[in-house]
Amino acid sequence: MTVTVERVERELNIPKDELIKEGIRRYLEFELRSLKAEMSKILGKHRVHSFSELWSKLEGGKVSESECFEDLTKLEYLEVRAEKVESLLKEHISG
Repeated sequence: MTVTVERVERELNIPKDELIKEGIRRYLEFELRSLKAEMSKILGKHRVHSFSELWSKLEGGKVSESECFEDLTKLEYLEVRAEKVESLLKEHISG
């Protein structure tokens, strides 16, 4: 049996709006933690602190494109997504 918002609302006497708002906040927080963990893994692998630092290592010849291209691409995606999630979370908390 699937647990629905309506069922939780009814059985726990928690307003539907509150459940949805809290669910969205928790999802965004979880997503942000997951993104940051994945970013940290990539950054740690290359011993850098940011996309731009890894890019500088590539430009400076300290790493080859074949060593880091996939990680750069993924890191760029993760950073953009994390910014979106952070923005949504801030808006959600203040709204």
